Amino acid sequence: MPDIQADDAFGTMLALTDTVAPWAVRVAATLRLADLVAPGGAPADAILKGLEAAGERVDQEAVRRLLRYLASLGVFEYDAASELYRPTRLSELMTEDSPVSMRDWWRMDSAMCRLDRTPTLMMEAIRTGEPVYERIFGRDVWADLAQHPPLAASFEQAMAHKTRISLDSVIAAVDWRTRGDVVDVGGGHGLLLQAILKISPQARGTVFDTPAGVATARAHLAGSPVAGRIAFAEGDFFGPWPAGADTYVLMNVLHNWPDDQVVRLLRRGAEALGPTGRLLVVETVVGGAGDQRSLARLDMMMLLFCGGKERSRPQYDELAARAGLTITGSHPTSFGLAILELAPAGTTPAGSA
Repeated sequence: MPDIQADDAFGTMLALTDTVAPWAVRVAATLRLADLVAPGGAPADAILKGLEAAGERVDQEAVRRLLRYLASLGVFEYDAASELYRPTRLSELMTEDSPVSMRDWWRMDSAMCRLDRTPTLMMEAIRTGEPVYERIFGRDVWADLAQHPPLAASFEQAMAHKTRISLDSVIAAVDWRTRGDVVDVGGGHGLLLQAILKISPQARGTVFDTPAGVATARAHLAGSPVAGRIAFAEGDFFGPWPAGADTYVLMNVLHNWPDDQVVRLLRRGAEALGPTGRLLVVETVVGGAGDQRSLARLDMMMLLFCGGKERSRPQYDELAARAGLTITGSHPTSFGLAILELAPAGTTPAGSA
């Protein structure tokens, strides 16, 4: 009989079904253990004192066991001779002031952690094809964020991080320069609009978002060199958009919604576009550039928490046509996103880059 312990497939399945490591990392992020270890390392006793000083109520022996487990994963490095836990490249991702910090993604009190609880009801989502977030938290994800400002703030922070790490590749993939007006629809922190205006010194821009989103953008952009060229418009992007701009941008928005809602959004874009205007949609595209395994995972998450999906180019073509638009160009980015150029139906395609 074969030794199951030596079977690579068995080990792979154990890793795929592990539920301990993901939550251990989230607990560590919530307790700020990486900050207590950084930068030079710390013994368990010092880490425990740091938790006590921060007002955290924990069981000391349980924390020691958690630290040991995190070290076995490589999140921390443990030096038995000095009994010190030391930081690693992995723990740096959890420190508060690191430029690459993703702590807000993993905190137990964050919106992203709520999303990560939805796979526990995956069977129901597979049987029904419907999101399960409401079954866990009592309301759909967008209503939940609207009801809990701190939760919404953590979601916006996570989305800003996602935009920030992909921004250079997005700006490099297509000619964003314009002399006219740019509207960032659902613009959040306004990071993309800020980058566009920096390379378009004669352009003006508008962040179009919910009142909470606009407040976030105002705070973030207040000290920006382009602040004097930015306006703000509050509204629902399923309602009328600010009209008359040359360029409209939707970044990481459409995948949050089912097909019929995407068509509603794109129809609003079609209404706002003038005869020479363009709508630039920044999304991942199934079958395109990028890590398709990560994209398949993200597609499952969209089903679970909001009923959205990741789509192929033909699917985007179909949705655009239903909204009276044509995709006239497609530009891959080095980050794995694609920029789709949309114009009123009947416009001559510009081809794909």
